[in-house]
This record gives sequence, C-alpha cells and structure tokens, in this order.
Amino acid sequence: MSMTEQGHILVVDDDKAFRVATRTLLEDEHYRVSCAPNGEAALAGLEGESYDLVLSDMVMGKMSGIELLKELKRRRPDMPVIVVTGFASIATAVEAMRLGAVDYLTKPSNNEELLIKIRKALDLREKERELRMLREELQTTYSFGTMISQSDAMKEVIRQIQRVADTDVTVLLQGESGTGKELAARALHFNSVRKGRPFVAVSCSAIPESLLESELFGYEKGAFTGAARQRVGKFEEAHTGTLFLDEIGDVAPAVQTKLLRVLQEKSIERVGGSGLVNVETRIVAATNRDLELMVRQGDFRGDLYYRLNVFPIKLPPLRDRMEDIPLLAESFLQRYSSLSGSRVTAIAPGVISDMMGYSWRGNIRELENLIKRAIIKATGDTITSIELPGTEPADEISLQDEATGPGPQTPYKEYLSAITRHAEERYLRRMLKQYKGNINQIARLMDVDRKTIYRKMADYAIDPATFRD
Repeated sequence: MSMTEQGHILVVDDDKAFRVATRTLLEDEHYRVSCAPNGEAALAGLEGESYDLVLSDMVMGKMSGIELLKELKRRRPDMPVIVVTGFASIATAVEAMRLGAVDYLTKPSNNEELLIKIRKALDLREKERELRMLREELQTTYSFGTMISQSDAMKEVIRQIQRVADTDVTVLLQGESGTGKELAARALHFNSVRKGRPFVAVSCSAIPESLLESELFGYEKGAFTGAARQRVGKFEEAHTGTLFLDEIGDVAPAVQTKLLRVLQEKSIERVGGSGLVNVETRIVAATNRDLELMVRQGDFRGDLYYRLNVFPIKLPPLRDRMEDIPLLAESFLQRYSSLSGSRVTAIAPGVISDMMGYSWRGNIRELENLIKRAIIKATGDTITSIELPGTEPADEISLQDEATGPGPQTPYKEYLSAITRHAEERYLRRMLKQYKGNINQIARLMDVDRKTIYRKMADYAIDPATFRD
C-alpha cells in the first residue's frame, strides 16, 4: 500500500447522499473508494475486486446489513467490516460485533470519528497480516523442530544436525549456558530414525555426585540403604533411543570411567549388580565448558573426550545471532501469551530494536524469561517495556518514537535491517561508554578486529574520544 493511497474501502448504503458524502470525505484522505447501493451489488463487486475494509449500512432493501455481514465474513473472514446504523440501536451493534464486525457507527455520523475508526481498523488488519506472515515464517522457513533461526550461524548448526541425525555417531554439543543445547539434542533425536523411541535427558550438574552413578546405571535391590527394589537407570530407559547427557563436564572422574566403558562396550552394570546389561543407546552430550582445556589440565579423561567428540557441534551465543531476536521473541510471545489470558499479542518495534542491542549473557534462556515477565507486567495488548538486568535506568527498554524509524508498512527484511542497525549502534555506544573508549579491550570482548570497530564508528559518526576520561 503506497503512502498516497491509504487503502481500498467499499461503502455500502442505499442512501445516495450518504454514499457521495462519504466517498468525498474518504477520497480527500487519499483512500480509494468504491460504492454499492445494496448488499447484492456489494457481493457482486467482491468477485472481481479486493477491499481493505467495508463500511456497511445496517438497514437496506432486500438484504439487510446483518445478512451482508454474515456473507462477507464467510467469503473474506480477514476483511474488516464497520457497520452503520441510523437507529442508534445498541442491540443491533452488539449483534454485528458478535458476528465479526470490528466497529460500529450511528447516523448521523461524525466525520472525525469515522476517520479514526477506519484508521484503527486498517492498522489492526495490517498488524494481524504482519503477525500472520511472521508466524508462517516461524513455522516454515526458519524453524527446525523447535529451533528457530534466520542467522547464518544457526542455519549451519541445523545443517549439521540434519547431516548427522540418521547416523548412530555420538554428538557433542558445545555452547554457553542458555544457547539451546537441549533443543538441539531434541531436534537431532526427533529428526532421526529413533524418533519413535525414548528421548531421555539427564542434567549431570543437577544430580549430586553420590547419586549420579545410580541415576545413570540403575541399581539392584539391597545395593545400598534404601534400595528396597531394583531400579533401571537412564541408559536402560533410553534403550534403542537417545540419551542426552547435559553438562557432561561436571561428571566426577569415577563416573567418567564408567561412561567410557559404556561407550566402548555398549553395556552397563547396575550399582550392586554383578552382570552386564546390553544397551543400544545413542549418546548426545553437551557442555558449556572447554573440555579440551580440562583434558590438558587433568580434570577430564582424554579417552572419554575423544569418544564423545566424534561429531562436535558448536551453538553460537545469542549476541552472535542478533537477527534471530525478533523471531525468538515472537515465538515466546505466542507460547506464553496465556500468562496474560491471551491479552498480550504484540511487542513494540522499539522494544525489539533495543533488545537487539543488549548483551544477553544468559542467551536464549534469558530472553525467554524476560518475555514471560514482560507479558505478565504488560498493561495493554502490547509489550512496551522490558527490564534488562544490570543496565542503568537510562538503558531500560521503552517504547520509542517511531516517527524516524521504519514504519508499519516497511517490508519485513528492510524493517529488520533498520532495527538491526539501530541496535548495533546502541550496543557499540554502550561498550564505548562502559570501557571508556578502549578500542583494544572492546574489540577483544566483541571478538572482532580493531578495524571493524573503527569502521562501525565511522558508519555511525561516533567519536571514541568523547568516551575517554
């Protein structure tokens, strides 16, 4: 829709004077206007034309406004309809709204009120269209299982998962806490031939060292005080499926030795038992630690590391895939909207923009938790602020003036590019402020070379000297 043409509106009324007056009013506001004298003519015109909104009288000849409304919603359920009644009947208006009208007016109508209601209805339709498009993208182009991305780094991760999914090799997932390692493990399992078999997840750091061995391998009756019956462990639960060992770097040396034996011999021995139990279980391990460094320091068995590191996959931190934030935020909004009784349905563009400038030390998990909190705290139908831990009050995200930014009609890719640049500039200024213009330190923390920092400062006309003491 161009800036000079605000939308195509169909005016349906058997009163010619009303049609002419309304047409003149709307055309002066740069709307494209078509008119129909009754419901039958309106439906006939619908066959070969597309309308952004219908403004319909309630009392006409053969076909009433209510009958026309029902037929319009049957044929074009997404097309907004505003009804007009000359009798100021609340009952008629309520019935029309129940049947799908977005708003109503009473005759004689106030021109300003009419224009406000039309603009509101068209804006709502545009937002719903953008939301529908984004949700379609979430479900198709950018999703793999429950992993969502449009960044090159994550697309490569997904390609690696696809390549290794149908093999039986052991996979080692590496990445910071909160980057989605368990989601990657589930995507690997549910896109493999084992998808109909068990997926069992164990957090090695969450189970005390004294209990981890019996949790993984099970135990026999009487193996220790309180062992009143035999219990199978996680390896047996995951037999013919996938066992996900999260935070494998936290496993004690004694358990490391037993894990190595399982990987070598494909069998386990329950605690207190004397016989071997064969297990055909695929292992996917994950860690946020540098296992290779731990091996050199003597904190992790080298032979176990090489058994686990058959097919390594590194998940990037969220700060290296900022372009995914709008998709992830929308996904979490859909998932947790029920926290507000499904009242909250949108995130203000300014909020998305500023979120893309935050460091996200907690990665996707931090983003998820902040969206949950924002949904609960939102007072309207849109998230307009999010409290970012560790930031100064001036850095708290708030709804910004959108007049100078990308408008609601901007194509999605252009919109994303614009808010990415805005977020990048905010992030760079924040780093310069925090580290007092020390380019060497900032480049090291951002994991880029100094030339990149200088180029970015030139792009945004930033003088580093203004940040130095």
